[in-house]
Amino acid sequence: MVDGLLFLKAALIGLSIAAPVGPIGLLCIQRTLTHGARVGFVSGLGAAAADGVYGAVGAFGLAAVTQFFVTLALPLAICGAIFLAWMGVRLWRTPAPPP
Repeated sequence: MVDGLLFLKAALIGLSIAAPVGPIGLLCIQRTLTHGARVGFVSGLGAAAADGVYGAVGAFGLAAVTQFFVTLALPLAICGAIFLAWMGVRLWRTPAPPP
């Protein structure tokens, strides 16, 4: 019995630490306590849907940036090679510091 009670206490502490307590989490808690479990659940679903939309916008934006870099891969590689060559020549021409 002691082991079960200890497990229950540890699980409750772990859940309370892992629960996000941001403004949206507090809104969901407030709506749950004020209006009931169904309204709180729907509030949580709305927050999850908004997070999904933000994630999709980020993913599609990343896809657009990736496509931009794919089309400019050769010019960017040439510019990078020229820059590295310039740095190498500059380093080669710089006199070594005295020991």
